[in-house]
Amino acid sequence: MGHTSASFTTTPLPAHDLGRRPVLTFWLIAVALEVLLGVAFLLSGADAAIEEGLSRAGIDFGSDLLTAGRVVLAYPAALLAVTLALAQVAAPDLAVVLLARIRRAPRLLRLVAVRFRPWSREVGARTGVGIWLVVIGVFTACNVVSGLLHRAFVPGDLVWQFSWSMLALLPVAMFLDAGALLEENGWRGFALPVLLRTHGPIAASVIVGLAWASWHYPVKFDAFLDYGLWGALAYLGAFTIKIVAISVVMTFFWARAGQATLLAVAMHGLSNDVARIGGLVDGPTWQTSAVSELNLAAPFIVLAVVLVTYAKRKGWGDLRALPDCSAR
Repeated sequence: MGHTSASFTTTPLPAHDLGRRPVLTFWLIAVALEVLLGVAFLLSGADAAIEEGLSRAGIDFGSDLLTAGRVVLAYPAALLAVTLALAQVAAPDLAVVLLARIRRAPRLLRLVAVRFRPWSREVGARTGVGIWLVVIGVFTACNVVSGLLHRAFVPGDLVWQFSWSMLALLPVAMFLDAGALLEENGWRGFALPVLLRTHGPIAASVIVGLAWASWHYPVKFDAFLDYGLWGALAYLGAFTIKIVAISVVMTFFWARAGQATLLAVAMHGLSNDVARIGGLVDGPTWQTSAVSELNLAAPFIVLAVVLVTYAKRKGWGDLRALPDCSAR
């Protein structure tokens, strides 16, 4: 991988324009939105509507926008349900918009939007394309390794069948995964560059990873019903380890590409693996679920160690912090 803006360093800047602890405020808003929209989802019977739509479309559940569209086409009455589901997923991006309104910082939205790019001008197309190719190869390899670990440790609960459709679904995973497309302006477009005001890249990545993982907890409340207290905590702990490891890896490539949120969208989508390159584990016990999450985490943990070691020698890339947002 070529040299990319490795000379950029973190420049601490005052955060008064967004108030004290802006990332914590952003996270609280995102969680509140997720909970409120989740309650609306449950009370409206949206879950049943989506199940009916999936049944009529003859497809399995998927987190991508193509699946959402097919559900609505097959069962138009599911439109509200799908809209609520997507709005819930979009809570981090919506939280940035609300924070900008609350703090009267319209420039924040422009600063976040300008990062929604495949690479920065300083990086350039030639190096940027190379980084994208590395990302696709590395994340696909991580998914395959996770599949092999699933086969070794939870073979009875694994469905893993290779087909040419996986290649066709790679672009869907990269650009149309709902979680990736509707969250990353929050996590990597806003929270990460704000944290770089006062934290180094590793600490900032871990904080974003913890915020990202814990934001999911309310929608995973059923783990406590299915697994009990300790089983749910073990599963959520394994899930959190996975998300934090992925966060560190994503920061490396995001920075090397010049703070490219669109690349973060692709990495997020590839890690969600709509294409099922790593197979699908559907186990009934907390042990299976926890082991599955650790299997997903393992290759990213190894990769994170390798990339951090490399970054300490060659540089991370663009670690410039989000500038003052108070200017109109």
